[in-house]
Amino acid sequence: MQISSKPTGRLLVVDDSRFLIESMRLALQTDFEIEALESGEACLKLFKAAPESFDLILLDIEMDGIDGFETCRRLRLDSTVPVIFVSSHDELHDLIKAFDSGGDDFIVKPFDPEVLLRKVQRTVAYQAARKKLAAEKESMASMAMGFLSNIGDTGVLLEFMRGSLGVTDYEELAQRLLEATNQYGVHCHVQVRHAAGSFTRTPAGKGSPLEESVLAKSATMGRIFQFSRRMVVNYSAVSILITDFPDDEIQQGKLRDNLTILAETAEAIAETIAVRQESANRAEALQAAVSKTADTVDSLRELLRLQQTDAHQHLSCMIDEVEKAYINLGLTDLQERRVSNIVREGTENTLRLFDIGDKLNKQFSLINNALRLQGSDSI
Repeated sequence: MQISSKPTGRLLVVDDSRFLIESMRLALQTDFEIEALESGEACLKLFKAAPESFDLILLDIEMDGIDGFETCRRLRLDSTVPVIFVSSHDELHDLIKAFDSGGDDFIVKPFDPEVLLRKVQRTVAYQAARKKLAAEKESMASMAMGFLSNIGDTGVLLEFMRGSLGVTDYEELAQRLLEATNQYGVHCHVQVRHAAGSFTRTPAGKGSPLEESVLAKSATMGRIFQFSRRMVVNYSAVSILITDFPDDEIQQGKLRDNLTILAETAEAIAETIAVRQESANRAEALQAAVSKTADTVDSLRELLRLQQTDAHQHLSCMIDEVEKAYINLGLTDLQERRVSNIVREGTENTLRLFDIGDKLNKQFSLINNALRLQGSDSI
């Protein structure tokens, strides 16, 4: 770590000797702003009001009132400012006591001004570096939390998409949309509109007529509209109304982005539902038409069968009547045979026409089977 050769900052000298205070001021004033106090009590009072008002404290040990060790211990309850003890007591137990009370370094009186300056510079520089690292750590932690939060927000959207892709009605879509907004930690009212009406859902359940009216009117206020602590996000078929919009601008931005994407996704799903319902209605209408057509073909087949049966009967009766009439007509045998041949030939020609009817009947069967198969496939 590179340390600046001349760090600057504010120093507090705490010593009951005016001579030593001035000595330290002379050694350090070129590089630092210096203030002085003559007791531990005054030092604690100052730091209680402003815990981080100085970059370093030069602290005497023996003073009237509380000594330097006790002053340092109490300082450490509220402040992390570095403390360098300045004392003529340099026995081992004094050094240990200085560090146990929270001191960062120790300078023996009488001190060398250059040594004092170097120690102060180094301590202030390291304190600045520690603060910078702490700030960077906090920033990285904040970024990490933001990243995790974004992952969570994306998870809400993905879960909504995954759960709603198979939705086939608008009411279920409205309920799923409300559940998704709840995961963002805000209270929302949602409305999904369609050709036949709308579905409104709130945290309390179905929307009241007044709530439905509010959302319907809010839908005409543009894509995003904010008023007081409320914000509405609108699409053609979807509206989301937030009733407790946060005050924090960062949270506002994230929430605005997330709910806009959520509403846009719900809009796309609503369009898919419309297409599915239209396709289902068309399939139902087609099935009804196919069924009706198949019934009509069955009726035509039956009419053709009855016609053929009646024709057979009428022709048979006609032949019988003609043959009975021979007695009263006084025809010769040759004439009777000739008339009979004409009648029978005409009858045979007529019956041959029935062969065409049989072919028609087979075609009707093929058409009927195809229609009924198409009808079953469209269900």
